[in-house]
Amino acid sequence: MSEDFGKEMLMLGGTIVGFLAALLTVLEKLLDMQHRYQARKDRLAPAQAAPVPQEPVSSMGFFSNPLQGSSYLLLYETSVIVAAGVLLNYVGLTLSRHLESILFLDMTGTALAAILLGPWWGAIVALLSNSVVNWLLYPEAGADVVIFPWSLVNMTGALFWGILARQPGFKQYIRSNRSSAGAHTWFLLSFGVAGAVAMSIPGTFVQAALQEKATFALNPEVAEALGYRVQQWQAVVRTYLEMTLGLQWSEDISWYVVNWFQNCIRYIPDKTMSAAIALIVLKYGYPLFERELVLGGPEGQQPGDERMLPLVMGLLYAPSFATLISHEDYGGTHYWPLWSLPWLFIIVGFVVLRRWGPTDDTLYEARLQRADRYARALKAIGKEPANEFCRRLIFVTLMASLVFALFLPILLMDFYRVTFKFFCVVYGFLLVVHLIRVAIAQNISAARPE
Repeated sequence: MSEDFGKEMLMLGGTIVGFLAALLTVLEKLLDMQHRYQARKDRLAPAQAAPVPQEPVSSMGFFSNPLQGSSYLLLYETSVIVAAGVLLNYVGLTLSRHLESILFLDMTGTALAAILLGPWWGAIVALLSNSVVNWLLYPEAGADVVIFPWSLVNMTGALFWGILARQPGFKQYIRSNRSSAGAHTWFLLSFGVAGAVAMSIPGTFVQAALQEKATFALNPEVAEALGYRVQQWQAVVRTYLEMTLGLQWSEDISWYVVNWFQNCIRYIPDKTMSAAIALIVLKYGYPLFERELVLGGPEGQQPGDERMLPLVMGLLYAPSFATLISHEDYGGTHYWPLWSLPWLFIIVGFVVLRRWGPTDDTLYEARLQRADRYARALKAIGKEPANEFCRRLIFVTLMASLVFALFLPILLMDFYRVTFKFFCVVYGFLLVVHLIRVAIAQNISAARPE
């Protein structure tokens, strides 16, 4: 009952936010049109006096510089990458569920965000995907039981990929556009196979808390033969451990070892494909992000993490943690150390970044330089006729969606659920259009000479 009430309240809040977002977007567009009309009127009017020189407007407005201590630009970087990450995660999960594939691909966007923005932003994207988007849009009852525990696996992948992407070897691999087969093999082994090994550890503990077993999607004969072999392996491991740890511990450890091994086999293709797809999206879609965030720009220095990111991660994890620690379906209080483990990383990360992280002045200077390079690179693209055409089309689409949504309360009784899903579909498609437009603009800008 509490889960349904919380979801209903979030849907109602999402409906209100959808209305406000549409109204603010329309208002912003009308003000922009008024500004353009006034500017055109001033140009056509006869000059009565000498023009007054204006101060150059800095490219670091509020949306590019919302906080003094933030590492990344809200308008140019985080809004695009986080949106792309959440969208890729949801699309991958939806495709895997409808196609009944052995691949989940629900961490593709997590890998993209971790590679570009680091481990903490990757974990934030993981929590937004698992604990918010997937939970709200899950089509069946009991979404919290199915979704919330796996946030640990998603966060583990974000931290693993984000830390690995900060290593010099990955930067060297990205810099070479003609990497050998050995370099690509290294990427798939480190980001895919090693990542699957790391992520299968929390995955095994989550299965233990949910009292599930790792299974393979095989034909019945092969599954039966493999199940028999797994039982033999578990018996061998239990017999070996009985001599040193005792019967009770040997049974538990043998179960964990065997299921961890099976999870590794299941995770390897999924995590390898997720990392590979994320890198392909990065290379083909966002070359400016590759140049600025992965290679570090002209200075060759990647942006550092600000100390507030672990706290943001903790804020997003708190509702899931409260559900996990209090729900009997998660093993009750027996598995509370498992659900509390992310808090250890959050506290340690905050202390480390606060003591040894980059200073606010360093972050501000690096952010200012990147904002100027983004503005100069994308300035010519914004004047293209196709770009203006798309902007006007998006504006008209928002106007139409707002008119349709205003009539839903009259036509429907359960209007806010329908309205929430209506806005999800409309904004989802517009988000896809925006991300594609940003990708095209970055590719055009990267292809043009400086």
